[in-house]
Amino acid sequence: LASAVTPPSGWYTDPGFLRLELDRVFLRGWQAVGHIGQVKNPNDFFTGSLGNVEFVICRDANGKLQAFHNVCRHHASLLACGSGQKTCFQCPYHGWTYGLDGTLLKATRISGIKNFNKNDFGLLPIKVATWGPFVLARFDDSSQDTVDDVVGDEWLGSASDLLSRSGIDTSLPHICRREYIIECNWKVFCDNYLDGGYHVPYAHGALASGLQLQSYETLTYEKVSVQRCESAPEEQDIDRLGTKATYAFVYPNFMINRYGPWMDTNLAVPLDATRCKVVFDYFLNESLLDDQDFIDRSLKDSEQVQVYYHKTDRRSPRLKTLRCARESSGAWSRRPTAWAGTRRPWRWPCTTSTASCTPTSVASDTYVRRSILCTPSVSKYKSL
Repeated sequence: LASAVTPPSGWYTDPGFLRLELDRVFLRGWQAVGHIGQVKNPNDFFTGSLGNVEFVICRDANGKLQAFHNVCRHHASLLACGSGQKTCFQCPYHGWTYGLDGTLLKATRISGIKNFNKNDFGLLPIKVATWGPFVLARFDDSSQDTVDDVVGDEWLGSASDLLSRSGIDTSLPHICRREYIIECNWKVFCDNYLDGGYHVPYAHGALASGLQLQSYETLTYEKVSVQRCESAPEEQDIDRLGTKATYAFVYPNFMINRYGPWMDTNLAVPLDATRCKVVFDYFLNESLLDDQDFIDRSLKDSEQVQVYYHKTDRRSPRLKTLRCARESSGAWSRRPTAWAGTRRPWRWPCTTSTASCTPTSVASDTYVRRSILCTPSVSKYKSL
């Protein structure tokens, strides 16, 4: 870390470089794609995408976890959308029907077609496994061998034991999900996360007041970076923070935050070179599931930490206040009022009204967030 340098700015803006990242990084190792609560019961399923790969994760009638490319073997039409329960997947184009074990159950009007063997046209499999509450997929390996006993070492390397001891592998009940579309390269979000101990005293004043920042430490492993910090003594009776906080970054784009009875995760999914989707999942100790006031209060606090980086009286003079406009769909977008022509190493989101933007529902929310997070200035950071 002492000799680290800023990457070339083109790495944050070049569509060709993103294609390289997808091929060499995202599609060649384990990827967190969901949580086990989404496929708890037989016939449960959920879908997702990564680059140009569409996938579906499901639990078949026998209770086995399965993963497939979410396209029909006939003309590659998308099979399933969203999440829920299905006993089969039927193509909306020509009606080809597949079981949740991937077998082709029915291909319409194929009688008389020579050299067609239905057994050869099942869904293309994707390797899938679980670690703690997380569902993982590996897109460069189509084998369906059970690998849950080794996936921790493959995904986390030597950090797996530390994360287990930190309570991260426990299957806490899932509370809610929130998704954000952020107008920045996916690595900018990750850079901000890894910068935690540096910016927290300035950008997250309320959070910093509950931590003993002198105890902040960063531990690095082959595939994981772990930031840990003790809570301030006067804050240790507050249920949300508990006695310490652990923030684990799992290469390349998954973040796990464990504190008190809570765990939340952030998954940064690249959409294109300058946009990403960030998925927040919240988990809570089962003993507090009936305490709705605590849940609402904690989620509001988390929302303020994640979204509202600056208090009004601490705003940088070079930052302009953002307006907050609620969209007809119920989502909201943050619109910068003046940024044209500015040059700075990093641009940060600044203040807005929490009262008008903080969602009041614990249910899943989706936001369109036009973030001021952006790439390093080309004029300041030349290729290294």
